[in-house]
Amino acid sequence: MPNGVVNTKIERPSAEVVERFKELPTSIISDAMNRSNAMHAEIKCLNSNIKMVGTAVTVKGMVGCNIMSHKAIYVAEPGDVIVFDARGHTDTSVWGFLQTKACVLRGITGIVIDGSVRDSLEIRQSGLPVFCRGITPAGPHKGWGDSVNVPIQCGGVPVSPGDIIVGDDDGVIVVPGGQATEILKKAEAEMTKEEDWFKKLDEGQTTLEILSLDEKIAEMGVKVI
Repeated sequence: MPNGVVNTKIERPSAEVVERFKELPTSIISDAMNRSNAMHAEIKCLNSNIKMVGTAVTVKGMVGCNIMSHKAIYVAEPGDVIVFDARGHTDTSVWGFLQTKACVLRGITGIVIDGSVRDSLEIRQSGLPVFCRGITPAGPHKGWGDSVNVPIQCGGVPVSPGDIIVGDDDGVIVVPGGQATEILKKAEAEMTKEEDWFKKLDEGQTTLEILSLDEKIAEMGVKVI
């Protein structure tokens, strides 16, 4: 019985759909999915003022083992995001600058790791968006075969190969690939609505007026005295 599997062929959403997600913040996309599919708050990018959008190539690994992440680099295509389920373990790094530089050379868009990295200074200097749960100098082992491009979890969210991964300063959102077009339309509508809110705010309206919150507060039976 093999310890894992490497699937080299996955179905990806259209390039046009992926490109349009670049215009949307993670907050709006999450709102369009009933405020769901956001990874744990601890998973943040090493750099700030970034935007990452791409299709998921998934990695499943044993605690402290990074051998399958190396394989994933050469399965991934330009524009992909490697999403690594390292089981939330933070005391052993499973990613470093060697892998980061290889990803830059291959045109990979970003990395998301439910675990820790090292070589954080060099990773930041590379400019590649790398999201992770922690940083530690302790290195990994390569003693356990596992899988690439299988369904995983990352940061408490299910991720399948070909899902759209969006990351920014707020965190990481997972858009199921099969629902990407529908979610995109909802998110773009949410974005238009929010832009209208800001316009009304500039015109002098209050947030209470824009969102009809006084009415809701009254319905809750709150007394304003």
